Amino acid sequence: MTYHTGPSYPRSGGYEPTGSVRPQLDLRDWIDLLWREKWLMIIVFIIISALGIAFATTLQKSYTASARLSILLGQEYVFTPRVGAAGEGAAPKQEQIVQSEVEVIKSAQIAERVIRKIGLDRLFNPEDIQITQGPDTPERRIAFGVDQFQRNFSAGASANTTVIQLSYRSKDPVIAAKVLNTMIDEYLTYRREVLFEDQTGALRTQRNEFETRLQEAEAEITAFLGANGVADFDGERAALQSLISTARADLLNVQARQREAEGRFAASDRSYRSEPREVRLSFETDNSRRRIELATQLAELQTRYTEQSQPVQDMRRRIEALDELLGSEQGRAAGTTKTGANPVRDTMASDRARNAAEVEALTQREAILEAQVAQLQARAIQLSQVKPLFDDLTRRKAILEEQVKQFSTREASSQAQNELSRTSNENIRVIERANVPTRGNKSWKKEVAMLSVFFAALTALAAGLMRAFSRTTFPTPSSIGRTLGLPILATVTR
Repeated sequence: MTYHTGPSYPRSGGYEPTGSVRPQLDLRDWIDLLWREKWLMIIVFIIISALGIAFATTLQKSYTASARLSILLGQEYVFTPRVGAAGEGAAPKQEQIVQSEVEVIKSAQIAERVIRKIGLDRLFNPEDIQITQGPDTPERRIAFGVDQFQRNFSAGASANTTVIQLSYRSKDPVIAAKVLNTMIDEYLTYRREVLFEDQTGALRTQRNEFETRLQEAEAEITAFLGANGVADFDGERAALQSLISTARADLLNVQARQREAEGRFAASDRSYRSEPREVRLSFETDNSRRRIELATQLAELQTRYTEQSQPVQDMRRRIEALDELLGSEQGRAAGTTKTGANPVRDTMASDRARNAAEVEALTQREAILEAQVAQLQARAIQLSQVKPLFDDLTRRKAILEEQVKQFSTREASSQAQNELSRTSNENIRVIERANVPTRGNKSWKKEVAMLSVFFAALTALAAGLMRAFSRTTFPTPSSIGRTLGLPILATVTR
């Protein structure tokens, strides 16, 4: 601070003009300056300390309710693909699951649900709810309550644990416990809405679409079978192959039998042609008849006489003589010869005709079998040509059937899972619900009041010093003498 005092006279008696001189003040001078500003400092001290003490009186004891939850791996965190099986069964780490649950608990939606269920007026004093921006609407009041709620609420988990610790601070211990328990219930409900997505409708829609496409594929297969005149394509092809094999075996058998029959026919034809048409059937003579008569008489004699009797012996001699005659050339030529059709030739003619008929029958059967084999082969070739189209249709049908099966299974699983999730949270365990706290937190009234008084004293002192420094006069006569280096001869009191 600079004091403008005019010229300065040195002790040697000469005149030396100077511009500005800083006052030389001692402790007494400072005390005197501050005493002059005592009313300013008192007013500042009273105002600030009063405000601080008033604020300290508003501080009340708060109560903190606590609860604990255990978070385990649940079905909602296991990846289940909608189509295929890629990545199925993958799950995040336990720490990530716990942190995700913490974020769900701390969400504004749960806080808003708790506020609407308990009531904004029960959680906060109406005078504490102050809407500074915009109109005072119920939604803005709820938003203000959510902000205050999140300030009083805390949730966290220690490292390498599955336990989440919850706490809520309120001036009313009953409200603190009620808020925390209500929040646990709302959290269990809200997480089911967030994590358990109801996919039953989407899966049902997809299943219906695949069923429609499956019906179209089945209709195409039915039209294909009708156009090709078959009821069972694979069965028809298998039957054709079996018929072709059987027909070929029959054809080879018939051809072998035909060659055999032709050989028999040729042999019987040669034998037939080599036989004469007529042959001698019989030759009769009188000696022959006489021989028969003598043999008859000999037999009669043997019944009456012995073998050595004379009549028997005579009859034997007559028969022997007749036999000698019959054995001679003259005896054989004398007599009657009968001729007729050759019976051997007739028999061979019958065999020849039978062999010819068999050859003819086998020839016709061979032609029929060859035509059947050709027809069956043509049918088999026709079915082989359209087999790729049938395979494509059946492949599409199999894929669609598998998709319908998968989506039906997942639809049923999703429906069962949704029904279970509405009533239970299998991986969330409430270890400890909130109880009404009996001990409150320290209110800090005395500390805040003492700090307010101390701050008020410092502020008042600073105001007095600032006021003292702003003055442009000397506080005491001695300060003038020290500053100018001149003795004080007299003082005048106003």
